[in-house]
Amino acid sequence: MSTKSILVPLGGNSFVTNKNQCEQDGITPAGWENWANDRWEYHIYFKPAIEAELTLTLLCQKTEHASRIRWGIGQPDREISVEAGTTEIPLGTYHTSAGYVDVAVQGIRREGEIFAFPTALRVEGIDDAEMAAYARESDRQDFYWIRRGPSVHCNYDVDAAGEDVEWFYNEAAVMPGEDPDGTYCMAIGFFGGYFGMQVCHEGNRKLLFSIWSPYNTNDPSTIPEDQRIRVLRKHPRMHTGEFGNEGSGGQSYMDYQWESGKKYKFLCHIRPVENDCTEYTAYFFFPESGQWELLCSFLRPKTQTWVRRAHSFLESFVDVNGHNFRRAHYYNQWMVTTFGKWIPVDRMRLTGDNAARKAQRQDYGGGSEDNHFYLQNCGFFAPHTPLDTVFPIDVSEHVRPDIDLTVL
Repeated sequence: MSTKSILVPLGGNSFVTNKNQCEQDGITPAGWENWANDRWEYHIYFKPAIEAELTLTLLCQKTEHASRIRWGIGQPDREISVEAGTTEIPLGTYHTSAGYVDVAVQGIRREGEIFAFPTALRVEGIDDAEMAAYARESDRQDFYWIRRGPSVHCNYDVDAAGEDVEWFYNEAAVMPGEDPDGTYCMAIGFFGGYFGMQVCHEGNRKLLFSIWSPYNTNDPSTIPEDQRIRVLRKHPRMHTGEFGNEGSGGQSYMDYQWESGKKYKFLCHIRPVENDCTEYTAYFFFPESGQWELLCSFLRPKTQTWVRRAHSFLESFVDVNGHNFRRAHYYNQWMVTTFGKWIPVDRMRLTGDNAARKAQRQDYGGGSEDNHFYLQNCGFFAPHTPLDTVFPIDVSEHVRPDIDLTVL
């Protein structure tokens, strides 16, 4: 028997996959608390870097009552009785390939209030150096972020314009079935904020435009008055307020049922103004009216900048839904310099957040296809795309948007 083994904590590596998308699942950093639902399927994910024979054992706090559970790879198709007083539940030995392994577990019958309180999966036949990705015990403090899944970004090189860039244009689309609740398809990001479209609870959809305060805090109530984001103008349907927990600043959003499979147009204007401030303005093209409309204009103090760090990103922002696959497409990017020169964007560099960088999760990717860029994340797919890869496209046939910037 192999002496090599690892422990895969259940807190950061498992999901209930057959519940309502945003319904809480009772999974905590400690494991599967209050496991009593006999309909839910729990799935544990980890990614070996090699082909191996793996022996799996579900570790749990000492069970008080007997129960019967079902388990399997990919789907629960085997059964075992669990006696009272058990701390280890053997799940068998499997030959696995490199790539994500999906261990499925479901409760069938129980004599007590819960089936068990599982805390980790012991995997024998492999060591930590032979693992490509999983959320390790030391990552418990990042539990929420790991379960959300890795965020990935298209980074556009505005320095290639050779001049200060004042406007940035992008088009974005998300296909049906690739837009679960908690999806943020961010079309235009920049130094200071971000602008895009979200899928929220029960499929409700929004346009979102936010600007961070220059004051670094997660609590917006602590921002000094002279460093608060101010609303200059806004669309009648835009809600404005503050946000926190990811830095803090000014937020605006509109309830707007954008449709999967449709391409939407975004435009952002960034310019320094007097009194050491910068004005950030978001425009959106409403296909139903055929008109560009201003969504919101913010003033950021203690900032003098044009468009910097232009990018798009794809994010999962509901942690209990971080196992569902997402994909977003980005088309026809253009920069407009302070001299009015329109320049197409011909490449992007793929980057990721800490969940990706630290190999906590490797279900992420991006690149170019059909002469546009795409991003994808979550879903525990393989292989992934190496971060920092540059993807060029041919912009010779890109069509410059027909926008009169002087009248916006």
